[in-house]
Amino acid sequence: MEATVNDIVKIMDGIAPPDLAEAWDNVGLLVGRGSSAVKKLMVALDVSPEVVEQAMEHKVQMIVTHHPVIFDPIKKMTDRTWQHKLLLDCAENKIAVYSAHTSLDSVLGGVNDVLAEKMGLLHTEVLATAASGAAGLGRVGHLPKAMTLQDFAEKVKAVLQLEKVTVGDAGRMVDKVAICGGAGADFIGEALAAGADTFVTGDVKYHAAQQAVYSGLNIIDATHQGTELPVINTLADRIALRLTSCGFRTQVLVAKESKILQCL
Repeated sequence: MEATVNDIVKIMDGIAPPDLAEAWDNVGLLVGRGSSAVKKLMVALDVSPEVVEQAMEHKVQMIVTHHPVIFDPIKKMTDRTWQHKLLLDCAENKIAVYSAHTSLDSVLGGVNDVLAEKMGLLHTEVLATAASGAAGLGRVGHLPKAMTLQDFAEKVKAVLQLEKVTVGDAGRMVDKVAICGGAGADFIGEALAAGADTFVTGDVKYHAAQQAVYSGLNIIDATHQGTELPVINTLADRIALRLTSCGFRTQVLVAKESKILQCL
């Protein structure tokens, strides 16, 4: 049986319910016709030039991403910006796009639970509970055994396949760890309130690092991309399993995405 875009939307809405998304976010089917057939599906973190190129090369009919391909209101659709050019490329090649952003961050089993599992955290709890009371952003849990910040930073680099991380040292051993995939520096207060000694997130600015360290919280910036990429393979597997259980023959591919920021 052949799946349609609407069938994929239904599956994704089940995996990452749109009502879990933050009010400012833009999630769901953002490009494409619901009735279009989907023989091949690609899962990626972003709708980037390299991802769209791969989708066209593999004759993919739909891309599922974490980051929304459309975020701010669009007043013009031309090829003068790289973002709008990608939208035109998707439309011209009949590639639909579904994005699950903060909905996938918040849902149980989503971005943050996958990241917590990578970190080896046990007995995890939600860091910032959603208004609905169902899941929420970030997670906090314990390591099986306390370790030094240096050793934990090496562990983070290894499991996220990063060449380096940026560390703010508050002088504490690492035992209770808070994590938030993407840009989570706004949750430093929640990490402190939860009793965490260490916080792993991305996009940490200088003054946020000051707030953490001087408040007694180790902080590790493992990059926005690095803390979110782990969910992509898990998401692809879940989509494939649900397609199979529904009797659909859609092939699920995972995009190859280069690191945006690299060490030179």
